[in-house]
Amino acid sequence: MRKFIDILKKKWLRDTSKTILLVAILFAAFIGINLLVQNLELQDIDVTQNKLFTLSDASKNQVKDISEDVKIYLIGIAEDTSIVDLVKQYNRTNEKITYEVILDIQDRADLKSKYSITDETQVIIVETSADSKLLTTDELYTYDYTTYQQIDISEEKITNAIVNLTLAEKPKIYFLTGHNEYSIETEMTILNAYLTNEVNEIETLDLLVKEQVPEDASLLVISSPQKDFLIAEVEKITNYINNGGKILWMNDPTFQGTTFPNMQKILDLFGTKFDDGIILEQDENKMALQSPNYIIPNITSTTATKDIATDGGILLINSSRISFADDEKLDELQVSAETILTTGDTALFRKEVSNTSLDKIASDEEGSFTLGAKLTKTVNEEKEAVMYVLANNFFVVDYPISIGGSQLYPIQFYNNKDYILNTIAELTDREDTISIRKDTGVITYTATEAQDRYIKIAITALPAVIILIGIVIWLIRRRKK
Repeated sequence: MRKFIDILKKKWLRDTSKTILLVAILFAAFIGINLLVQNLELQDIDVTQNKLFTLSDASKNQVKDISEDVKIYLIGIAEDTSIVDLVKQYNRTNEKITYEVILDIQDRADLKSKYSITDETQVIIVETSADSKLLTTDELYTYDYTTYQQIDISEEKITNAIVNLTLAEKPKIYFLTGHNEYSIETEMTILNAYLTNEVNEIETLDLLVKEQVPEDASLLVISSPQKDFLIAEVEKITNYINNGGKILWMNDPTFQGTTFPNMQKILDLFGTKFDDGIILEQDENKMALQSPNYIIPNITSTTATKDIATDGGILLINSSRISFADDEKLDELQVSAETILTTGDTALFRKEVSNTSLDKIASDEEGSFTLGAKLTKTVNEEKEAVMYVLANNFFVVDYPISIGGSQLYPIQFYNNKDYILNTIAELTDREDTISIRKDTGVITYTATEAQDRYIKIAITALPAVIILIGIVIWLIRRRKK
């Protein structure tokens, strides 16, 4: 290497003509390498923390088996932009998905006329033989008013457009109303948006208006009703169950003296109930923000939770517990129970919720409690009904929580979003959408108490040790002099 440098100095750089020739050679090599790389279309290396420019596993799972031809037109968008690179990754995942970059719409008069595109417009058109969807560049971004940041949702929009155009049948999810439940239109609008983005049809259902749970229902969601059902409603939901229906029932804590006997008749069909009271976690590794009611549950690995169980878990806020009938009764009901979420072994269950002490009181029960479970009921030889029960609903509502000056929604904590979406995906037979989704928002510091302590020790102790070692070395060297 040293000889090569000496040759450059003595024979090339001292001679002006040779120096010019050397620069020309290097410049030509640079151009040649760039053209080669461009022709090879090598995939870019994504160094962002959340892989913002890499097609996520969620999108790959949803598009990899599409057998219908899909064409993506990128109109008025330069070839070297990140959005074009993203679209190329769809093609790498599935050859049925092709793309075309059109810088000047005048070159494609057919598209200009068909979609009424103006000369200066930047749009993405996703097209199949039967239908199409047009996305403006404005739709590829959203704004988070809690963090005041623009968020890129290009992948989400393009994937949803592809799936929307190729999915034969979209799941129909009904949210029960009429009992002061959390509303999908007011208190769970973020969940509503996520479900819609996952290509589900969302509707509310008032059983005092409808004669029955609609036949096209893929799932019925019951979210913390505050009034008891009427007998007529119980009959309609029972008929839905007997026809092999599926229910997701999320319930925030109820307290002593609150009785809903008709509601319990539905739960009794599956041998379960939500107990009156609230959980207070005692294991510092199982609570967030040093709050016993901010619970990080143990998660059983299932179809819906296999990734979540090993990737940060979820966070429940103000949870109750779930109880089951004994094994003999469950057998009689032909129900099998699969526990999904549990507390730590030393959690407290408190019925005297007016007592705000964080320590155990005489009436508290201590142990490990069930927070979420999947109940499968054999109706007959051909049909099974499923009820997924969760002793918490607050973890997906739109009530912001203040943390370090920021306003964050419960669904943004840990993997709450993925947990609820994956659970619904499993219940609606959309296992292709089960995954850990790309997080394009702000990462929030929600360490457990133990994790927080270790982090603080690392932040303060390690620099102190390094400084101390430096002082010792300096003293030793000084003495040697």
